[in-house]
Amino acid sequence: MNIIELTKKAVELANRDEKLKEKIKNTVVTIVMLCKNGEDQAFTFSVDKGEMSFSEKKLENPDFQFEISKKDYFNLMTGKAFGMVLMATGKMKITKGTWVEINKIATPLGIIPKLGKQIASKEQVYEG
Repeated sequence: MNIIELTKKAVELANRDEKLKEKIKNTVVTIVMLCKNGEDQAFTFSVDKGEMSFSEKKLENPDFQFEISKKDYFNLMTGKAFGMVLMATGKMKITKGTWVEINKIATPLGIIPKLGKQIASKEQVYEG
């Protein structure tokens, strides 16, 4: 399974979690993860009143955008790195949105890597 398949599966699992859906039922937000290193790759996560979706396309005007290396994104999604540590060390940077509003995305931004780690512990995942 590659990192894109892992991410999609994590979002699918998140959509089945009724407690999570209840927690984010009033949230409408878009988040772009721009993975840098040679060929840039973007992932868009959308939350619309409890439903999460994932796209491999870069939304042009997201509410939040983060830049991260492909390797660090892989490590984040497989549980080898943690978002707050990546932010604190400058390996993941917020390039759109503000820290004041970060609480809007804390739940969806935190659950996807957590689910990714669970999936990665059971399946072989590679970066490509």
